[in-house]
Amino acid sequence: MEYEQTVHVRVTFTPIGSSAEAKSNETVLDVARRVGAPLGNSCGGVGVCARCKVRIVNGAETLTPPTNVELRFGRLGDGERLACQAVVGGDVEVTTGYW
Repeated sequence: MEYEQTVHVRVTFTPIGSSAEAKSNETVLDVARRVGAPLGNSCGGVGVCARCKVRIVNGAETLTPPTNVELRFGRLGDGERLACQAVVGGDVEVTTGYW
């Protein structure tokens, strides 16, 4: 019998000091909402408002690759992602310009 291994990954919001374990297929925005990290958003997580833009401090390689929505957005700098589009696959630390 095969058992599915549970993988525990953590999203840390710096410098506010909040962090939480990510569930399977959760985005950075999903985790922020659950932990109460103040992360702007107004489009319902479809990536058109870009208010959830975050800078990846550590762990960028653990997120899913940028989506077509992010690539078309065109106003993301190096190390920036839309939290509503970045699915967590490993430990990651993020920040914003307004924390």
